[in-house]
Amino acid sequence: MVEILIPVGPKDKAEWIRRSISSALSQGHVTVIDNSDREDLAKIIDEMGVDHVKIPRMKKINMAHLRNVMVSYTKERFVIMLDSDVVLPKEGALKMEEKLKNEGYSLTWMHYAYSEDELNKPLSPGEENPNLGCAGIDILALKKVGMFDEKYERDEDVWIYSKFKKEKFKVGPTEGRCLHLNKTHARLTLLDSLIEAKRNFWRSKYDMMLVLDGLTNVTFLSGYSYFGSYYIIGILSIFFYPILLAYIPLIWLGIKYYGGIKRYFYNLIPGLALAASFPYGLGYSLIKRAIYKRA
Repeated sequence: MVEILIPVGPKDKAEWIRRSISSALSQGHVTVIDNSDREDLAKIIDEMGVDHVKIPRMKKINMAHLRNVMVSYTKERFVIMLDSDVVLPKEGALKMEEKLKNEGYSLTWMHYAYSEDELNKPLSPGEENPNLGCAGIDILALKKVGMFDEKYERDEDVWIYSKFKKEKFKVGPTEGRCLHLNKTHARLTLLDSLIEAKRNFWRSKYDMMLVLDGLTNVTFLSGYSYFGSYYIIGILSIFFYPILLAYIPLIWLGIKYYGGIKRYFYNLIPGLALAASFPYGLGYSLIKRAIYKRA
Protein backbone atom coordinates (compact mmCIF):
# COMPACT_ATOMS: atom_id res chain seq x y z
CA MET A 1 0.00 0.00 0.00
CA VAL A 2 1.15 3.52 -0.77
CA GLU A 3 2.29 5.76 2.09
CA ILE A 4 0.03 8.71 2.88
CA LEU A 5 1.57 11.69 4.71
CA ILE A 6 -0.72 14.04 6.64
CA PRO A 7 0.56 17.24 8.31
CA VAL A 8 -1.30 18.55 11.36
CA GLY A 9 -1.01 22.13 12.57
CA PRO A 10 -2.02 24.13 15.67
CA LYS A 11 -5.14 25.66 14.08
CA ASP A 12 -6.60 22.40 12.73
CA LYS A 13 -10.06 21.33 13.80
CA ALA A 14 -10.47 17.95 15.49
CA GLU A 15 -13.42 17.03 13.25
CA TRP A 16 -11.39 17.71 10.12
CA ILE A 17 -8.50 15.57 11.33
CA ARG A 18 -10.77 12.63 12.12
CA ARG A 19 -12.39 12.73 8.70
CA SER A 20 -9.11 13.20 6.86
CA ILE A 21 -7.33 10.32 8.59
CA SER A 22 -10.41 8.07 8.32
CA SER A 23 -10.54 8.59 4.57
CA ALA A 24 -6.89 7.56 4.24
CA LEU A 25 -6.75 4.56 6.60
CA SER A 26 -8.16 2.03 4.14
CA GLN A 27 -6.09 3.33 1.25
CA GLY A 28 -2.52 3.22 2.49
CA HIS A 29 -0.03 3.36 5.31
CA VAL A 30 -0.75 6.62 7.12
CA THR A 31 1.92 8.75 8.79
CA VAL A 32 0.85 11.93 10.58
CA ILE A 33 3.45 14.66 11.01
CA ASP A 34 2.23 16.53 14.09
CA ASN A 35 3.31 20.16 14.30
CA SER A 36 0.38 21.22 16.50
CA ASP A 37 1.80 20.86 20.03
CA ARG A 38 -1.81 20.19 21.10
CA GLU A 39 -2.64 17.30 23.43
CA ASP A 40 -6.26 17.02 22.23
CA LEU A 41 -5.15 16.50 18.64
CA ALA A 42 -2.36 14.14 19.68
CA LYS A 43 -4.91 11.99 21.51
CA ILE A 44 -7.11 11.74 18.42
CA ILE A 45 -4.16 10.81 16.21
CA ASP A 46 -3.03 8.09 18.64
CA GLU A 47 -6.56 6.70 18.92
CA MET A 48 -6.75 6.25 15.16
CA GLY A 49 -3.79 3.87 15.07
CA VAL A 50 -1.55 5.65 12.59
CA ASP A 51 2.16 6.39 12.75
CA HIS A 52 2.38 9.57 14.84
CA VAL A 53 5.49 11.70 14.40
CA LYS A 54 5.71 14.73 16.68
CA ILE A 55 8.02 17.52 15.55
CA PRO A 56 8.95 20.77 17.33
CA ARG A 57 6.32 23.46 16.92
CA MET A 58 7.22 25.97 14.22
CA LYS A 59 6.78 29.57 15.37
CA LYS A 60 6.02 30.55 11.78
CA ILE A 61 4.60 27.94 9.45
CA ASN A 62 6.75 27.49 6.37
CA MET A 63 4.90 24.84 4.34
CA ALA A 64 7.84 24.24 2.01
CA HIS A 65 10.04 23.45 5.03
CA LEU A 66 7.31 21.34 6.63
CA ARG A 67 6.93 19.26 3.47
CA ASN A 68 10.69 18.69 3.34
CA VAL A 69 10.45 17.45 6.92
CA MET A 70 7.52 15.18 6.00
CA VAL A 71 9.45 13.64 3.13
CA SER A 72 12.39 12.87 5.47
CA TYR A 73 10.15 10.38 7.33
CA THR A 74 9.45 8.16 4.34
CA LYS A 75 11.66 5.74 2.43
CA GLU A 76 9.08 5.19 -0.29
CA ARG A 77 9.55 6.59 -3.78
CA PHE A 78 5.89 7.37 -4.38
CA VAL A 79 3.82 9.03 -1.65
CA ILE A 80 0.45 10.69 -1.27
CA MET A 81 0.26 14.03 0.53
CA LEU A 82 -3.08 14.76 2.17
CA ASP A 83 -3.84 17.88 4.19
CA SER A 84 -5.64 17.49 7.51
CA ASP A 85 -8.68 19.43 6.25
CA VAL A 86 -9.10 17.33 3.11
CA VAL A 87 -11.03 14.07 2.63
CA LEU A 88 -9.57 11.54 0.20
CA PRO A 89 -12.23 9.98 -2.06
CA LYS A 90 -12.60 6.22 -2.39
CA GLU A 91 -9.69 4.77 -4.42
CA GLY A 92 -8.23 8.27 -4.66
CA ALA A 93 -4.81 7.14 -3.45
CA LEU A 94 -4.82 4.20 -5.88
CA LYS A 95 -5.68 6.42 -8.83
CA MET A 96 -2.88 8.87 -8.04
CA GLU A 97 -0.43 6.03 -7.37
CA GLU A 98 -1.19 4.57 -10.80
CA LYS A 99 -0.49 7.94 -12.39
CA LEU A 100 2.90 8.00 -10.72
CA LYS A 101 3.92 4.39 -11.20
CA ASN A 102 2.28 3.41 -14.48
CA GLU A 103 2.00 6.68 -16.39
CA GLY A 104 5.30 8.26 -15.37
CA TYR A 105 3.95 11.35 -13.62
CA SER A 106 6.21 13.10 -11.11
CA LEU A 107 3.34 15.14 -9.68
CA THR A 108 -0.37 14.52 -9.85
CA TRP A 109 -3.25 15.85 -7.79
CA MET A 110 -7.00 15.84 -7.43
CA HIS A 111 -8.79 19.14 -7.66
CA TYR A 112 -10.87 20.25 -4.70
CA ALA A 113 -14.61 20.07 -4.20
CA TYR A 114 -16.11 22.27 -1.50
CA SER A 115 -19.38 20.36 -1.15
CA GLU A 116 -20.61 16.79 -1.58
CA ASP A 117 -22.47 17.91 -4.73
CA GLU A 118 -19.23 18.97 -6.40
CA LEU A 119 -17.41 15.67 -5.84
CA ASN A 120 -18.53 14.20 -9.16
CA LYS A 121 -18.13 17.42 -11.10
CA PRO A 122 -15.96 16.67 -14.17
CA LEU A 123 -12.81 18.64 -14.79
CA SER A 124 -13.37 21.74 -16.89
CA PRO A 125 -11.33 22.18 -20.09
CA GLY A 126 -8.00 23.67 -19.09
CA GLU A 127 -8.67 23.26 -15.36
CA GLU A 128 -5.25 22.83 -13.81
CA ASN A 129 -4.91 24.23 -10.32
CA PRO A 130 -2.12 22.23 -8.68
CA ASN A 131 -2.24 21.60 -4.96
CA LEU A 132 -0.33 19.48 -2.47
CA GLY A 133 -3.31 19.01 -0.17
CA CYS A 134 -4.42 15.96 -2.15
CA ALA A 135 -1.52 14.94 -4.35
CA GLY A 136 0.83 12.16 -5.36
CA ILE A 137 4.52 12.91 -5.79
CA ASP A 138 7.62 11.03 -6.97
CA ILE A 139 10.19 11.61 -4.23
CA LEU A 140 13.06 10.68 -6.56
CA ALA A 141 12.05 13.47 -8.95
CA LEU A 142 11.64 15.84 -5.99
CA LYS A 143 15.19 15.10 -4.84
CA LYS A 144 16.51 15.69 -8.36
CA VAL A 145 15.22 19.29 -8.27
CA GLY A 146 16.65 19.85 -4.79
CA MET A 147 13.51 19.33 -2.66
CA PHE A 148 11.02 22.14 -1.96
CA ASP A 149 12.52 25.62 -2.20
CA GLU A 150 11.86 26.96 1.29
CA LYS A 151 11.91 30.61 0.28
CA TYR A 152 8.52 29.97 -1.33
CA GLU A 153 7.05 29.16 2.11
CA ARG A 154 3.29 28.92 1.42
CA ASP A 155 3.39 28.70 -2.37
CA GLU A 156 5.27 25.43 -2.46
CA ASP A 157 2.60 23.71 -4.55
CA VAL A 158 2.81 26.18 -7.45
CA TRP A 159 6.61 26.20 -7.18
CA ILE A 160 7.02 22.41 -7.48
CA TYR A 161 4.49 22.31 -10.32
CA SER A 162 6.37 25.03 -12.21
CA LYS A 163 9.80 23.58 -11.40
CA PHE A 164 8.83 20.11 -12.60
CA LYS A 165 7.38 21.55 -15.82
CA LYS A 166 10.54 23.55 -16.50
CA GLU A 167 12.72 20.47 -15.90
CA LYS A 168 10.46 18.42 -18.26
CA PHE A 169 8.98 16.15 -15.58
CA LYS A 170 5.45 14.96 -16.25
CA VAL A 171 2.74 16.71 -14.20
CA GLY A 172 -1.03 16.78 -14.36
CA PRO A 173 -4.31 16.17 -12.51
CA THR A 174 -5.95 12.85 -11.69
CA GLU A 175 -9.63 12.45 -12.45
CA GLY A 176 -11.85 12.95 -9.42
CA ARG A 177 -12.00 15.46 -6.58
CA CYS A 178 -11.06 15.58 -2.91
CA LEU A 179 -13.46 17.19 -0.46
CA HIS A 180 -11.96 20.32 1.10
CA LEU A 181 -13.54 20.82 4.52
CA ASN A 182 -12.23 24.37 4.92
CA LYS A 183 -14.57 26.33 2.68
CA THR A 184 -12.83 29.70 3.09
CA HIS A 185 -10.94 29.25 -0.19
CA ALA A 186 -14.22 28.72 -2.02
CA ARG A 187 -15.18 32.36 -1.27
CA LEU A 188 -18.84 31.56 -0.67
CA THR A 189 -19.47 34.45 1.73
CA LEU A 190 -18.37 38.06 2.12
CA LEU A 191 -16.29 37.14 5.18
CA ASP A 192 -14.48 34.40 3.24
CA SER A 193 -13.88 36.88 0.43
CA LEU A 194 -12.32 39.40 2.83
CA ILE A 195 -10.13 36.72 4.42
CA GLU A 196 -8.88 35.69 0.98
CA ALA A 197 -8.26 39.34 0.11
CA LYS A 198 -6.06 39.69 3.19
CA ARG A 199 -4.06 36.64 2.09
CA ASN A 200 -3.69 38.00 -1.44
CA PHE A 201 -1.97 41.14 -0.20
CA TRP A 202 1.14 39.02 0.45
CA ARG A 203 0.65 36.24 -2.11
CA SER A 204 2.02 38.32 -4.98
CA LYS A 205 5.55 38.08 -3.58
CA TYR A 206 5.62 34.38 -4.46
CA ASP A 207 4.26 34.96 -7.95
CA MET A 208 6.93 37.56 -8.60
CA MET A 209 9.64 35.22 -7.28
CA LEU A 210 8.45 32.66 -9.82
CA VAL A 211 8.82 35.28 -12.54
CA LEU A 212 12.37 36.17 -11.48
CA ASP A 213 13.30 32.49 -11.17
CA GLY A 214 12.11 31.82 -14.71
CA LEU A 215 9.21 29.66 -13.56
CA THR A 216 6.42 31.90 -14.83
CA ASN A 217 3.15 30.20 -15.75
CA VAL A 218 0.75 32.30 -17.82
CA THR A 219 -2.27 30.67 -16.16
CA PHE A 220 -1.24 31.87 -12.70
CA LEU A 221 -0.53 35.42 -13.90
CA SER A 222 -3.81 35.89 -15.79
CA GLY A 223 -5.45 37.24 -12.62
CA TYR A 224 -3.05 40.19 -12.58
CA SER A 225 -4.03 41.07 -16.15
CA TYR A 226 -7.76 40.79 -15.54
CA PHE A 227 -8.04 42.47 -12.14
CA GLY A 228 -5.28 44.93 -12.94
CA SER A 229 -7.46 46.16 -15.84
CA TYR A 230 -9.93 47.56 -13.31
CA TYR A 231 -7.25 49.92 -11.99
CA ILE A 232 -5.92 50.81 -15.44
CA ILE A 233 -9.39 51.71 -16.76
CA GLY A 234 -10.06 53.79 -13.64
CA ILE A 235 -6.82 55.73 -13.99
CA LEU A 236 -7.23 56.33 -17.75
CA SER A 237 -10.80 57.53 -17.22
CA ILE A 238 -9.42 60.54 -15.35
CA PHE A 239 -8.04 61.77 -18.67
CA PHE A 240 -10.70 60.30 -21.01
CA TYR A 241 -13.92 59.42 -19.18
CA PRO A 242 -15.64 57.48 -22.07
CA ILE A 243 -13.15 54.69 -21.43
CA LEU A 244 -15.31 53.77 -18.42
CA LEU A 245 -17.47 51.90 -20.94
CA ALA A 246 -14.71 49.28 -21.01
CA TYR A 247 -15.93 48.12 -17.59
CA ILE A 248 -19.06 46.67 -19.25
CA PRO A 249 -17.35 43.80 -21.15
CA LEU A 250 -14.86 43.37 -18.29
CA ILE A 251 -17.60 42.83 -15.71
CA TRP A 252 -19.63 40.67 -18.11
CA LEU A 253 -16.60 38.43 -18.62
CA GLY A 254 -16.15 38.07 -14.86
CA ILE A 255 -19.81 37.20 -14.24
CA LYS A 256 -19.71 34.60 -16.99
CA TYR A 257 -16.45 33.08 -15.76
CA TYR A 258 -17.53 32.83 -12.11
CA GLY A 259 -21.07 31.73 -12.91
CA GLY A 260 -23.15 34.51 -11.42
CA ILE A 261 -23.14 37.99 -9.94
CA LYS A 262 -22.65 36.88 -6.30
CA ARG A 263 -19.72 34.56 -7.07
CA TYR A 264 -18.21 37.26 -9.27
CA PHE A 265 -18.43 39.83 -6.48
CA TYR A 266 -16.92 37.49 -3.86
CA ASN A 267 -13.98 36.80 -6.21
CA LEU A 268 -13.61 40.42 -7.28
CA ILE A 269 -12.55 41.60 -3.81
CA PRO A 270 -9.56 39.21 -3.39
CA GLY A 271 -8.72 39.68 -7.08
CA LEU A 272 -8.41 43.44 -6.69
CA ALA A 273 -6.30 42.90 -3.57
CA LEU A 274 -3.95 40.64 -5.55
CA ALA A 275 -3.53 43.17 -8.36
CA ALA A 276 -3.01 46.03 -5.89
CA SER A 277 -0.23 44.11 -4.17
CA PHE A 278 1.82 43.79 -7.39
CA PRO A 279 4.33 46.59 -6.53
CA TYR A 280 4.88 45.10 -3.07
CA GLY A 281 5.34 41.61 -4.50
CA LEU A 282 7.84 42.76 -7.10
CA GLY A 283 9.84 44.81 -4.59
CA TYR A 284 9.88 42.00 -2.03
CA SER A 285 10.99 39.40 -4.56
CA LEU A 286 13.81 41.61 -5.86
CA ILE A 287 15.13 42.13 -2.32
CA LYS A 288 14.77 38.44 -1.49
CA ARG A 289 16.61 37.48 -4.66
CA ALA A 290 19.48 39.81 -3.82
CA ILE A 291 19.75 38.36 -0.31
CA TYR A 292 19.85 34.77 -1.59
CA LYS A 293 22.52 35.65 -4.16
CA ARG A 294 24.75 37.12 -1.47
CA ALA A 295 24.27 34.06 0.72
